[in-house]
Amino acid sequence: MEKKILIVDDCGTTRKLLGFIVKERGHRIIGASNGLEALEVIAQNPVDLVLTDLNMPQMDGLELSRTIRSNDSYSELPIIMVTTEASETDRKIGMEAGVTTYLTKPISPQRLIFEIEKLL
Repeated sequence: MEKKILIVDDCGTTRKLLGFIVKERGHRIIGASNGLEALEVIAQNPVDLVLTDLNMPQMDGLELSRTIRSNDSYSELPIIMVTTEASETDRKIGMEAGVTTYLTKPISPQRLIFEIEKLL
């Protein structure tokens, strides 16, 4: 069944690559280049899952996650963070911000799809 997945990353190439992987599984992709844009998308067009980077301008993935969790309308929305920040401290901060799954780059397409399907 097709689900709507929001991919949030300030790098257009990364959005396209992740989008390609996710589209292969039959899901619909919506893109945003930062957390503020992502919140606008979610408010106008509900999604089934958010796939976000950590480091972005204007609003990073941590603040995006905290904001999503604080809103009753979509506080249960699954959030997967895909980032190069691989320390245990970064992972802990991400989970405390409300991230459902924390993955570090590089990530295999198979692992990404496994984690997405597990949450959907």
